[in-house]
Amino acid sequence: MQFAVRTDTGKLRDRNEDLYYFDTQLQLFAIADGMSGHERGDIASRIALEVIQEWAETQASPQSDLGPMKRLGVLSELAEAANERIYTSAERQRKGRGMGGMGTTLIAGFVTFSYLAYVHVGDSRLYVLRDETLTQITTDDSIVQKMVEKGEITPEEGRVHEKRNLITQAIGLRPEVSVNADAYPLVPGDIVLACTDGLHDLIINDTEIADIILSASDIEEASANLISKALDYGGTDNVTVLLIDVD
Repeated sequence: MQFAVRTDTGKLRDRNEDLYYFDTQLQLFAIADGMSGHERGDIASRIALEVIQEWAETQASPQSDLGPMKRLGVLSELAEAANERIYTSAERQRKGRGMGGMGTTLIAGFVTFSYLAYVHVGDSRLYVLRDETLTQITTDDSIVQKMVEKGEITPEEGRVHEKRNLITQAIGLRPEVSVNADAYPLVPGDIVLACTDGLHDLIINDTEIADIILSASDIEEASANLISKALDYGGTDNVTVLLIDVD
């Protein structure tokens, strides 16, 4: 199991509100995209990943096989704990200094040789590349996704819609959050891609994303090339790419 990750502030933003975390022993990863439309999105993403890192460093046991259901339970609890911590922190700041709320997207998962167990909130995405086909396995929590599901627009139209960045929920914005949790079967040779919208909003063709990964010599080069292409297309947002080679 190999991990590769890169992040970039992009060409227009003053700071990078994307953060990532991974632990090769636990085969655990996470990415968070702080919401720039809210104050201190970078703090929200940092708090979310701190919750996960604290669990990994104090409670996790690399030797124990939790199994998919227990892994999903752990991930869901961590996402809910991150939501509570961010919301509580924002409430304290709001009362003390009149500041607004904080929010972040979150994807976190365990990767094994036979399955991917993950949680997802917001519009950061998970994909699996298998046999030259890239499959999106998460569904965005977004207004545009709701429009697609209602048949008001096509998925292709959704990729370029002017409201595609408006999400319907995030970690930390409300006292409670509805966490999407699931498991996806994996086979040797699969490549897992986790990314923020700074990638999929700019490289809007999944075939192009797949081709960039497949044409690289390894996932380190692939992650660099994906970031580079997003910047070539304007780099209008922070962009983070995490690749996992299930060998």
